[in-house]
Amino acid sequence: MDVFSATSKQVGTATAPKVAETPSTQKIEQSDKIAKSNQEIAKPSSDVLNKTVNDLNEQMDKLETNIAFGFNDEISLMYVNVMEKSTGKSIRKIPTEEAMALSAKMKEIVGIIFDKKG
Repeated sequence: MDVFSATSKQVGTATAPKVAETPSTQKIEQSDKIAKSNQEIAKPSSDVLNKTVNDLNEQMDKLETNIAFGFNDEISLMYVNVMEKSTGKSIRKIPTEEAMALSAKMKEIVGIIFDKKG
């Protein structure tokens, strides 16, 4: 028996490698559902945020802290206000008034640029 015939028999009996299964449509549908639920979580309504702010402020009052939470309707953003307890004077606001004003202006500019009416 020569070398070539022996090796050709080995090659003929070798098994083909297994190919990984392609993802099923069910997995894709599940990931779509997860993405949609994440979008719903990411954008709570202003009513929910206002209630959350009120709840947080009630908890802060019970703890007698100098921290107050707020909600800016114009930009749909919560902020934290650190105040001096005795005078009520604001020490620091996070994000700052300037940052919130800039965000509102940018939102307005984007609205003008992508206005669907015009």
